[in-house]
Amino acid sequence: MTFRGQTEDMAAERAAKYLRRIAKLTGARRVSGGAYWLRAGHRRFLVDSEFVRVISRRTDSTCFSAASCPDMLGAEVLASALLQLKSNPELFQKWRRQPGSMFKANGKMFPGKGLVGWE
Repeated sequence: MTFRGQTEDMAAERAAKYLRRIAKLTGARRVSGGAYWLRAGHRRFLVDSEFVRVISRRTDSTCFSAASCPDMLGAEVLASALLQLKSNPELFQKWRRQPGSMFKANGKMFPGKGLVGWE
């Protein structure tokens, strides 16, 4: 194994450990397929490294992409989404209204054009 391979493995281990700590902190439970079930506010979310799903009893559930950059590991993306939703469960409404835009945990939009590929 090369030095670079060791570094990538160590980064993946650190990200996985970080995700476990964040899941415990937010009260999220791991479910099948590596996704996490999170209750925040009056909403229930199913979060994985690509999508955040809002689960509703009224069958009007919705799904949106988790914002990330290409260099982020899946565990980091997932942990970030869990933290953001736990601190501000209303964020999903902004994500739904403005797809492709990136928001901070306080609900304010990041400056710039948004995610690559969204016009």
